[in-house]
Amino acid sequence: MTIARCNRRQVNAVTNIAVPQVVRRVRPPVSADLPDFFPMIDEQAAMVVKLARTVGEVLQCRESAHSLRLLDLEQRRQELRRRNQAAVQLAVEQRVGVEQIHGTMETLDRAAAGLFQAARGFHPSLSVPDEAAAEMMVVIQKAIENLQQGYSRLANGSPAAEVDADAAIGSWRALGNGGCTEAAGERAGREGSAHGRALWPNELHANLHGIVRELVRAGDILKDWSRQLSAGLYACEGGDQASARWSRQLVAN
Repeated sequence: MTIARCNRRQVNAVTNIAVPQVVRRVRPPVSADLPDFFPMIDEQAAMVVKLARTVGEVLQCRESAHSLRLLDLEQRRQELRRRNQAAVQLAVEQRVGVEQIHGTMETLDRAAAGLFQAARGFHPSLSVPDEAAAEMMVVIQKAIENLQQGYSRLANGSPAAEVDADAAIGSWRALGNGGCTEAAGERAGREGSAHGRALWPNELHANLHGIVRELVRAGDILKDWSRQLSAGLYACEGGDQASARWSRQLVAN
């Protein structure tokens, strides 16, 4: 009886220890010190989706480039940028690999900057709505919506995130030719934003091409990120326990 009772105690003790450990390995808790990046990326992507729709209306003369909605979105972009930078810096200080996260946040922010440049450089008295710009905005809106869906799927551990990444990457092909003026367009966009100068149609088109290129970069990052997480490569990185814990947290969430 005494031996049997001791054996039961040992089994119960092992069970009480082992079960929580298994749960932690499968779905580790979010660290109080480590930011939860996926909701942050989702918020940023949602902001860019709203911005793209608003800019599309500006370019069709249905919304003012100085509307309260655009001002609110600009303020939101700055808030997210400051928060994202602080979160990435915290992760870096903890020696957690966040290259894809940082790259995603930066490309989305540059795309948002380009959209604001397009809106501010558009003046109805000097610029005329054209079909080409409207078609490009449709491509941009679709690309960022694909990315937003891809981030959501990635957070849920779905391999379908790669499909959304491919759709965003394919947005460049949907534009056809015209990317050769990208650098000039991006420069013109910065000048237009700083000095209030209206963009000529070719400058506006080049600016929009530059935005699509940023979204394609984001798609490339998402595709690589999805493949790595699916293959479990983060968990295999030798010696980087913080990165392995972070990757398991992403898949579990």
